[in-house]
Amino acid sequence: MDTSLQTPRLELKNLTIGFRDKVVLQDITLAVKPGELVALAGPNGGGKTTLLKTIGGFIPPLAGQVLLDGKNIGTMGKREKAENISFLFQNTATLWPFTVEETIAQGRFPYRGAFGAETTADRSTVERAIKAAGLKGFEARRITELSGGEFQRVLIARAMAQEARLLLLDEPANNLDPKYQFMIMSLVRSMADSGIGALVSIHDLNLAGLFADRVALVTQGTIAALGNPAEVLRQDILSEIFDIPLVIAPHPLDKTIKTVSFPMPPPRTPLR
Repeated sequence: MDTSLQTPRLELKNLTIGFRDKVVLQDITLAVKPGELVALAGPNGGGKTTLLKTIGGFIPPLAGQVLLDGKNIGTMGKREKAENISFLFQNTATLWPFTVEETIAQGRFPYRGAFGAETTADRSTVERAIKAAGLKGFEARRITELSGGEFQRVLIARAMAQEARLLLLDEPANNLDPKYQFMIMSLVRSMADSGIGALVSIHDLNLAGLFADRVALVTQGTIAALGNPAEVLRQDILSEIFDIPLVIAPHPLDKTIKTVSFPMPPPRTPLR
């Protein structure tokens, strides 16, 4: 199938974002195809979170358009957005002691309303999400009792249950140990492979290189580089953008994958 002929799942056209007294990113053009995972990377404060919130409809754009399957997101009502766009924020609070199953079932609210009766289809969708996220046996656990990695898997499962066409994730693997970072990104990859579009903000360039189809480096008000990981994760590009001489080398298990390492620290001077 020639994916070049497909309507992009997400398309940003000459998008300028920010606030009335501050432009954060200007004249951004980007498309995410069905089945594609695009990673947003770049220095802190570069506008990645603001971009995701604008795409999700939480912040109005200053100029340009955000299109979902060719339709302007700005013309969608709240319910239509909720059915089609799944957004996972950073540092989602866990104040309410819902069970894992109850939390994942919240992904079905756009289809039945907060007080609507659960259908057999809703139940089956939630069960598939629980299984896919490796949460069998956790259904009755309170989310306030979970580790950070377990809770993040619950949030990803809730996004699965929502069955949205576009997935927006802001640092989904942040502050997790290597096991859970890998598990979370594997789940996101599987969701993209199911045919949705996924746009993920991520700091770990190695995870971006392993899981993303393309990487967009966001800095100084624009997308400074965009392409597949091999094209973007280059020493000249990354060292300039992050202002540190990062070291790029082939992955030891697959030479086509790039790995990113810190430079060696300065020589250590013994304390006297």
